[in-house]
Amino acid sequence: MNFQNKAKIVKVSKVIRYILFAGLVLWAIFIPVNLFNAITLWYKTTIPATHYLPWSLLLLLGFTFVVNLKLFRFFDRLKNGHLFDAKTVGHLDAAGKWWIVLWLFNVLHYEIRNGIFQISDDWSSGRLTDWNFGSLFAGLVLIFVAWLLKEAQELQEEQELTI
Repeated sequence: MNFQNKAKIVKVSKVIRYILFAGLVLWAIFIPVNLFNAITLWYKTTIPATHYLPWSLLLLLGFTFVVNLKLFRFFDRLKNGHLFDAKTVGHLDAAGKWWIVLWLFNVLHYEIRNGIFQISDDWSSGRLTDWNFGSLFAGLVLIFVAWLLKEAQELQEEQELTI
C-alpha cells in the first residue's frame, strides 16, 4: 500500500473515530439515566410493562454501546496505522456480530412490547421498532467485510512467502 493511501485511511479514520467517540459519550450518559429510571419505575409501580420495558431498553442501550465501542476500536487502530492486521479486523468482525445480537434483541423487545403488553406509540408511523432488517444487513456486511479482509491478509502473506 502506498503512503498516500495509508495517509488517507488514517485521516478518514480520525474523523470517524471522533464521531464514534461522541456516540460512546452519549451512550455512557444514556445508560445510567435509563438505569435510574428503571430502578425508579420498579419501586413506584406494579404494572408489569414498567418492570420489563426499562430493563430491556437498558440492554438495548448496552448492546448499542458495545457495537459503537467495537467500531471505535476498529477506527482507532486504523488511525494509529494498524491497517487491517488481525486485531483490527477482529474488532470489525466483533462489531458485526454484536450488531446481529442487537438486532435479535431489538426484535424480541418489539415483539414483547407489542405482543404481550400491547404498547404502541406514534414513533415511526405507530412502530417504535420492528423487524428492522437494515440492522441485520449492516451486521452481516461488517462480518463479510471482516472475512474479506482476513482472506486478503492470508493471500498477501502467501504472496510474500512465494517471492
